[in-house]
Parts: sequence; structure tokens; C-alpha cells
Amino acid sequence: MSTKRTLPRKPAREYAPRSINRPEYEAVRGLLYEIRVEAQLTQIDLGQALKRNQTYVSSVERGIVRTDALQLLDWCRACGITLERFGRRLELKLGYDS
Repeated sequence: MSTKRTLPRKPAREYAPRSINRPEYEAVRGLLYEIRVEAQLTQIDLGQALKRNQTYVSSVERGIVRTDALQLLDWCRACGITLERFGRRLELKLGYDS
């Protein structure tokens, strides 16, 4: 008869929530929308500037698709705002002291 040894279970890991699920991401999405509107761009206009389609812009603004740093940079540049200015406005929106 063979004796089967089992190892003790590892405790469940706690993971940080994905950024798209954090409450702060709503402020990011809102600001992306604001800068697009301030630049007087439609979703179609911005999509063309980004070499994407309108659905992509809508998906980002609704929080279905998350943007990475380079996509955020492209979005800001297409809207005529610097990434630095975007960051300052985001910190103000979130109530962070800068």
C-alpha cells in the first residue's frame, strides 16, 4: 500500500484590483472624455487621429478598454494637451495634493 502525502495548502493570495476596476479609474475616463470635448473632437475625429475607430474611443471612455501609458500619451497629444497637464488635472480631480 502506498501512502500518499499531501502538502499543506497555500493561503489564498490577495491581489490588488486591476486598475480598470479601481474607483479612481472613473476619474481617468471622465478626464479623457473632457479633454476630447474641450479639443472639440468627436469620437470619430479622435479615432482617426489615433488611427483607430470610433468604437475604440467609445470603449475607452466607457471603461471597457484600458489604456496604457503610450496610448494615453497619444490621446493627450491628439487632444492638444500634454501628459504632464493631464496628470495635474487628474490629481486635482482625485483630490491629491501636488
